[in-house]
Amino acid sequence: MKRAALGLLCLSAFWGCKAVPETSKYEAGDYVIYKYYGSYRPEPVILTEKILSKTGNKLEILVDWKSGKEGRSWKQVVTDTPFNQKNSIIDKLVRIENGKETELPNKDNLDLFKLYEGTYLMPQHSPRLINEEKKNLPVGNDNYLCRVRVYKTKVMGRHADMTVTDSEEFKWTNVSSSYKDSRGGLIYAVEVLEHGNRK
Repeated sequence: MKRAALGLLCLSAFWGCKAVPETSKYEAGDYVIYKYYGSYRPEPVILTEKILSKTGNKLEILVDWKSGKEGRSWKQVVTDTPFNQKNSIIDKLVRIENGKETELPNKDNLDLFKLYEGTYLMPQHSPRLINEEKKNLPVGNDNYLCRVRVYKTKVMGRHADMTVTDSEEFKWTNVSSSYKDSRGGLIYAVEVLEHGNRK
């Protein structure tokens, strides 16, 4: 929901004084699978997010994180508003281990950031926009009109081009992003592998 996906990379713009929507655009069974990869870590991360239930704009989401032989799962309950997305505000965070559910305190979102480890890479200074354009691009098995922005920045001690692609037509908003160093080496990337609805 970039959210990545209700995830940390899936954050929308602040609504300001607009009214809070009474319902969410997401439906029970909606899911997205993202792949995170690049030289920033030894193994790719596959992140799956699925809407388990919806009541108005209140969503219960199941998240599965896998990388090599590692894996973890959790549930997060969110009130789906742009402000909450922008600020990664969640109502409840529950870790799932061996079928047992444990609610986490998540003070200052520290537990949430730990769970999403490996899916984000922070630039070392504010990115500087150098180009923006709109393109029709494939996302999973579909095509969407996307906004593609390219920035100059620095990450992991290297000067890099950061490319961010999103789409208002795509339910999960975030399509892809990447950091490439001055020689074109891929430091970090995320892309959609699959999306749809599984009831």
